[in-house]
Amino acid sequence: MEKANRNNLKNMFIGFSVILLYLISSTFIYDFIEIFGIKYSGLNNTLRAIYIVCYQSILTLIIIYIYRKNFIPDFKDFKKNFKTYIDKYIKYWFLMLGLMFLSNIIITRFTTVEVAENQETIIKLLKEIPIYTFVTTVIIAPFLEELVFRLSFRKIFAKTDILFILFSGLVFGSMHVIGTCTTFIDLLFIIPYSIPGFIFAYIYSKSRNICIPISIHLLHNGIMMILQLLLLLVN
Repeated sequence: MEKANRNNLKNMFIGFSVILLYLISSTFIYDFIEIFGIKYSGLNNTLRAIYIVCYQSILTLIIIYIYRKNFIPDFKDFKKNFKTYIDKYIKYWFLMLGLMFLSNIIITRFTTVEVAENQETIIKLLKEIPIYTFVTTVIIAPFLEELVFRLSFRKIFAKTDILFILFSGLVFGSMHVIGTCTTFIDLLFIIPYSIPGFIFAYIYSKSRNICIPISIHLLHNGIMMILQLLLLLVN
């Protein structure tokens, strides 16, 4: 019992530490480069994109290393049972799409806001620097966000699925909205952005394999990006 309690405390400490690392890194991402005497504001869009991709990639690799004892066995298991896992959990992606669509319809129907500020930012970046936006959104984000918002929160709320799913989803949704919202109404979009967080957390709580929510997250972001690119080309 005492050993189990020590392990739980250790896991909670690691989970909190990784979340703190993510928050600090996200806050000072534009300031870090100034250590080397380079002004982020003085870079052109291409160099800014390259810097952010490298920065986020390094951060992701650091977190993967911290969680290597979880990630490596999960990856091997996912690779071995890929088809079984996809067949079992892909239905939750369709459920997620339906709930997100419904919540967005309700918000836009009863307010004057047509699209979340975060989505407008993504569309703008997709127009200006499409390759960067695609790489960060489709490849880096699923790994980084699932390791932080699912694996780290699971370590903190190891004994209760309900609190894990609730906090993992709400914090995930809030992080996608609060930084870009300009009005109180924009905060309503925490609901549709939290829905994927709830679904991904539920999938992880059932599968116990972090690579499954990563793969569903990657699939979701990839399809959404492709559809958005097609819309931009048509328009």
